[in-house]
Amino acid sequence: SFGRAELMTLIDQCTDAAGLLRLVEKHGQSFDADHVFVAWGTVREMPSAAGRGDEGLVLQRLQVLTRGKIGEWDAQLFTIGVNLMAELHLTKRMEVDDELAGELQAGAKAKLGDFKPQDVSMLMGALEMIGIKSPDAGLVEAMQA
Repeated sequence: SFGRAELMTLIDQCTDAAGLLRLVEKHGQSFDADHVFVAWGTVREMPSAAGRGDEGLVLQRLQVLTRGKIGEWDAQLFTIGVNLMAELHLTKRMEVDDELAGELQAGAKAKLGDFKPQDVSMLMGALEMIGIKSPDAGLVEAMQA
């Protein structure tokens, strides 16, 4: 088993979906919120496989891991993370599943007071890009306040 820093380096240095998938399958239960965040960025930097094969599998597993860790992301990581997911969605590499979409809305709502004003519009745009066309009314009201 790897230490936290070693695992972070291994995630960051992955250059293909097969390697990241092996890491996630073998060590995913040891991932903390930062590991999950870095894994999203690592996938974004990899050549696209249009969500097929190992890339599709690693993206599915990252969605599951994210559900358990998203509450630990601060407002800045949350905003960047949702934007990474939106970019992967827009490039046809993944669809955010309904369960994660619900958690993204709940996470945004829970962190309302923590977002910088410029992050609010970026976050709302990213949520819409990933298919949350009708964000929770309370979230919209709170973010427009």
